[in-house]
Amino acid sequence: MFEGMTDFIHIPYKTIYVRDVIKMSPDDLLSMMATLESGNAYWADGVLFASFAMTDSEELAKKEMNGETYIDKIVFAKHDMYTKTVKSSHNLEINVLNVQKSKLYKDLISWLKAHPIWDE
Repeated sequence: MFEGMTDFIHIPYKTIYVRDVIKMSPDDLLSMMATLESGNAYWADGVLFASFAMTDSEELAKKEMNGETYIDKIVFAKHDMYTKTVKSSHNLEINVLNVQKSKLYKDLISWLKAHPIWDE
């Protein structure tokens, strides 16, 4: 019988492939998020965003085991300060999760800010 503690090993992704990046106005982002079941957006480093995974498949599961994953799209809007909720001009309100402490999301935001779409 095994009496020891379970080993937990943190293995970050080596590569994340992003199919599409869409910059939106905060209002458009809120409208889109409000229509989805999981109406949460994320916030880190002055960016409100959401990401959408590819449809799960056996092929994708194999890639995950090798430290790779695919994101179908990332939608984002500049949003300087973190707030627990964000309200649009049409009074739509969504919850915002602060992921500022996540290295993965900080890396994502740095990558977004270096992307030409950031200044469009």
